[in-house]
Amino acid sequence: MSDQIQRAFPAKKVTPGVMALPPASILAPPPPTSPRFYRASSSSVEAVTAVPKPISNKADRAKDQERPSLLQRSSYHGHISTPPPSILAPPTERKLKNPNVFPEVEPRPTLNQPRSRASDLPSVSTQKGHSHRRPSIDSAKVFADAAWTVEKASSGNIGLYNAVNSIQDQLAKTIWVGTLGMATDTLPDRTRGDIKAELALNHSSIPVFVNDMDFEGHYHQFCKQILWPVFHYVLPDNLRNKSYEDGSWKHYVAVNRAFADAIVENYRQNDTIWVNDYHLMLVPNMVRERLPDASIGFFLHIPFPSSEIFKCLHVRKEVLQGLLGADLIGFQTYSFVRHFLQTCSRILSVESSPKGIQLENTAVSVGIFPIGIDTKGLNVRRQDPEVAQWVNVLKEKYSGMKLIVARDKLDYVKGVRQKMLAFERFLDLYPEWQGKIVLIQVALSTTEQNEFQGQVSDVVTRINSRFSSLSYQPIVFLHQDITFSQYLGLLTVADLCLITSLRDGMNLTSHEYIVCQEQQKNPLVLSEFAGTYGSLGACLRVNPWNYAEVAEAIHEGLTMKNDEKAIRWNELRKHVCTNSAQFWASDFVSELVKVHGDLQRRYSIHIPLFNMGVVLPEFQAAKRRLLLLDYDGTLVPFERTTSVRSRSQASSEDMMRIVKQLADDPRNVVYIMGGRTRECLDKTFGHLENIGLCAEGGCFLKFPGKSNWESQLQEGTDMPWRKKVMEMFEYYKERTPGSEIEVKTIPIVWHYRQADNPSYGLWQARECQNHIEEAIGSIYPIHAVVGRKFLEVMPRDINKASACKTIVESLQQQPGVEPIDFILSIGDDRSDEDMFVYCNGLDIGGENRVVTCTVGSKSSQARWFVPGVSSVLQGLQKMIGK
Repeated sequence: MSDQIQRAFPAKKVTPGVMALPPASILAPPPPTSPRFYRASSSSVEAVTAVPKPISNKADRAKDQERPSLLQRSSYHGHISTPPPSILAPPTERKLKNPNVFPEVEPRPTLNQPRSRASDLPSVSTQKGHSHRRPSIDSAKVFADAAWTVEKASSGNIGLYNAVNSIQDQLAKTIWVGTLGMATDTLPDRTRGDIKAELALNHSSIPVFVNDMDFEGHYHQFCKQILWPVFHYVLPDNLRNKSYEDGSWKHYVAVNRAFADAIVENYRQNDTIWVNDYHLMLVPNMVRERLPDASIGFFLHIPFPSSEIFKCLHVRKEVLQGLLGADLIGFQTYSFVRHFLQTCSRILSVESSPKGIQLENTAVSVGIFPIGIDTKGLNVRRQDPEVAQWVNVLKEKYSGMKLIVARDKLDYVKGVRQKMLAFERFLDLYPEWQGKIVLIQVALSTTEQNEFQGQVSDVVTRINSRFSSLSYQPIVFLHQDITFSQYLGLLTVADLCLITSLRDGMNLTSHEYIVCQEQQKNPLVLSEFAGTYGSLGACLRVNPWNYAEVAEAIHEGLTMKNDEKAIRWNELRKHVCTNSAQFWASDFVSELVKVHGDLQRRYSIHIPLFNMGVVLPEFQAAKRRLLLLDYDGTLVPFERTTSVRSRSQASSEDMMRIVKQLADDPRNVVYIMGGRTRECLDKTFGHLENIGLCAEGGCFLKFPGKSNWESQLQEGTDMPWRKKVMEMFEYYKERTPGSEIEVKTIPIVWHYRQADNPSYGLWQARECQNHIEEAIGSIYPIHAVVGRKFLEVMPRDINKASACKTIVESLQQQPGVEPIDFILSIGDDRSDEDMFVYCNGLDIGGENRVVTCTVGSKSSQARWFVPGVSSVLQGLQKMIGK
């Protein structure tokens, strides 16, 4: 179920290049672990992001010596550090000393009993799977008043815990928020209070008590039956999923609300909140509604699907709106970021850019933060004598054999079935390897057991029956986890690691394999659909659906020369060691602090009203002023038409008089920063000699006193994109009655101001923007910007900010004149924001010497706002003083 919320107070010591968090911070929690008395437990943690501090109830656990140490049991995903404390579920049968309550269960065979060449296939009962749930309410009643202690969890997203724990020198304190991982409805209030106090005092944890029915509906139904499949490109089209949609959504909301309540209740000013994974996607906005100024980050550990898949969710808008409460949203790969931006643009009709999402009163940044492993900790664990013992056992057991090693959840998206079929193809294509190679597949249990396990078992049975002999069996299929020492032993002796994920967030088994191959330097065969593929370019890439290609890659890896192995391995190891778990956590936290600070400065909801009393003395004292004035919507109201003639007639006499008086003052340098064409601006302002003009949103400049226009586009630049954009605009114009296309010298604009249905026009503009950026923007250096009822496409590096830079540099190069010591920049829409950012970054002798002003009270990069066009003209008139 859950994910983490971390509180990090500012530390005195800060690692170079990493920003310390402001006083305090909170991380959002991980999913719970299941009751330990279930043999194959790990219910919610199997595919969840974290349970650093789940909880369990146990009688006299400290005195009991019969139960094996948790460290002897499997560790989730091979992560190595000891997990955080956790309260476990009710005592086992050995603790109760009552065989009538829990009958003795025979342990499963594991690699601890390596007597045969291959283990047996999963039994029928194993294939059906055990229930991976928290204890039922009835069973929990037995332990309602039982004694309990806090223990370290044996499973969960230990990688997340280790990563955050590794940067404690940058954080004064970290607090984890999570559920207990057990049924809690029957716990008395006194027991709940005691647990809460113990976790807060000694384990820096805040427990979230959720209704057992809400937990079941949230995790096992909505998360695992709806969200997990959709995010891995499996549409929820079976009857069970449809039956869950309506009912389980309310449980998902309830659990997210419980987490938000816990965060808000314990929040202190300047805390930083970090929410992890798909179980808590509503938490950011729930917290934002009550803590509007909080620093909130969210990281998604699994893939984010394309918009065509995501929009199949019946609560698609609610989920996206929940995520957009964060200041920063992190993803594993670039493709996940791109899918998210396109999905927000298409479903919510918001403006997106490569940096994030622009909302009405703020912005949400997005970033790529590929998670890694704790390489130092892993190397320490590799030195364990037990690992060396297992290396020797495996070498002896499989002497003379080549070993292919794999470890995956037995989940459809992990591609286990495709792996088996590809291995079968390999044995068919390369019969010389029959009897000489063994595939060891460790198949971890999943939360939801289904017919897929039977399908895999059928394939394994067929392959083993085809190629086995009295002394040989090609596939060792372990439907269980193994100890971490055994896992490291397998990775160390492997001749090849085979990962064939159909969809994967990251898959860190590849990283662990690379570290363990320090001696042999054997190759890695990796699916192109795994998140790690984009970073591990030296692997052998495969399409898991192409069985012949996978078979060829296996053969290539097994026959690769040692020199090439070493070259590939060194490149892979360099990336794994550089992009460690510590780097991932530090990078995300630092970026979150930076982003939140920028948002607080740039997107304050309370932009002050333009104060002439503050600005006028600075204006009057200045020796040389630069005035950058937008035209449409700033000096004159917007017109419904795009024609040059009617626009010219819209110019007001008052505006022209004021602009002329400003230009006549020798201390002023005045530029009209318009989006109109050169012809239109020449017709309106050409008779004024001392006016500078900027046309087509920064594409052309005419300096004061000059008659010629200068293009900001490099001479001879070809623009093949214009034809493709025109075709795209024509397509949308035909389907949006009332819209029209304006072709300028460089930009092309599609106007939907007069569209019969303005709402539909906006939706079409967002769709068109996405199509242009996907189909054309990926090839040519252009960008599409949605303005006030128009969509404009122009070269990526040209805008009003680039024009301002050219203007300022030209003024600095003029000999014998006073330097600019006052700048006034006024605009009204998205196209002016870049100009505001550039001007705000100039240092000309004082903050009030640079005045950026937007028209209308709204979120903006400007430092001031004025109510409307009339206020702009009135303010300029006061500056003239006449």
